[in-house]
Amino acid sequence: MMPPLDLFTVRAMTLITILISCMATLFAWRINRAVQGMGWFVAGIVSMGLGGCVGIVASETDSYILMIVSSGLRFGGMILVVQSIRLFRGFRTWPRAVMALYVAATCVLFGRWLFGEDNLAMRTGVLSLAMALLTADGAASMFREVPRRERLTNWSTGLVFCFTALFLAIRGVVQILGAGRPGTVSHSAVEIPATICINIAFIAAVFGMLLASNARLRQAAEMSALFDSLTNLPNRRFFEDRLQQAEQRAGEKGSRLGVIYVDLDDFKQVNDTLGHHAGDELLRKVGAAMAQVLRPGDCLARVGGDEFVVLVEDIESRAQLAMLAERLGRAIGSASEPGAVTRASYGVALFPEDGISLKDVMRGADTAMYLAKREGRQNLPAALTTN
Repeated sequence: MMPPLDLFTVRAMTLITILISCMATLFAWRINRAVQGMGWFVAGIVSMGLGGCVGIVASETDSYILMIVSSGLRFGGMILVVQSIRLFRGFRTWPRAVMALYVAATCVLFGRWLFGEDNLAMRTGVLSLAMALLTADGAASMFREVPRRERLTNWSTGLVFCFTALFLAIRGVVQILGAGRPGTVSHSAVEIPATICINIAFIAAVFGMLLASNARLRQAAEMSALFDSLTNLPNRRFFEDRLQQAEQRAGEKGSRLGVIYVDLDDFKQVNDTLGHHAGDELLRKVGAAMAQVLRPGDCLARVGGDEFVVLVEDIESRAQLAMLAERLGRAIGSASEPGAVTRASYGVALFPEDGISLKDVMRGADTAMYLAKREGRQNLPAALTTN
């Protein structure tokens, strides 16, 4: 038969848990520091870990100063963790005024049962309930507006925060009820299971957030490999993959595909006269303006410095494709930078009429676009497309 757990043994387990979790968090920080909010998360976990260590020493020495320091480190660490989760998920953090009022109210109640009337159970209850509300907010952030590909890691981490909020709330209520009815609740009977729950939640929350941040890093790496970092449009690699898929679908259905090759005229002058920052801003505006013209299934990609390509599936005729190209030209003109009128040359081509493969069609549209640029004709009509 195993001997019953005592509070000292459980606190020793807590110390080991804190050391392992903090070391894992700091080690992972070298990898995931680029993820938004992870800096605050690491700082919060380390603060809570230090608070737990100081709390163990305070409980053994009965030091009020160490007890206050421990409570402050744990409470402050929880604030950082919850704010970091909001940053990680792309939500606004708590307004400073709201956070300041919340901290002030917690400190007043905590001080009431420290300096006004020395009551450990009430102090523990107040702090537990305050941290429970913060943790519940963190759980809500992990569950809110989660993309499908992030649900496994985010929702599982959110469940950990729900568990943490639940046991903190129960601990707070039990402590406050025990303080109001002396002798009804043993301090050890509450602290031993609560400390074990804290250990479980601490480890689970740390590794849950690390898994979520690693997943975010992988997604960012995929985005950088397949999307243009300036305009957030698909890049050439993504577009070529999309071409292969579209060609296969068109062959199976017997449908037409259209390609529009777009090149901005005199883009170099924008960089030379207004600066590269203005040029970058122009490319972003042009990409956004063209995307608004296209249908949901069309694909717009940036394949060069000032070159864009549009893939249009299930197109009915060359005239329809030329009309879309003209609308793109007008959208580009509407995205002009102050002091510079933006124009574009473009060429259009159809599959399978203009080539036996979509790569041939791409070359045809590219050739038609350069022909239009050489002749100084921005809005290339259907008659000048590749045949």
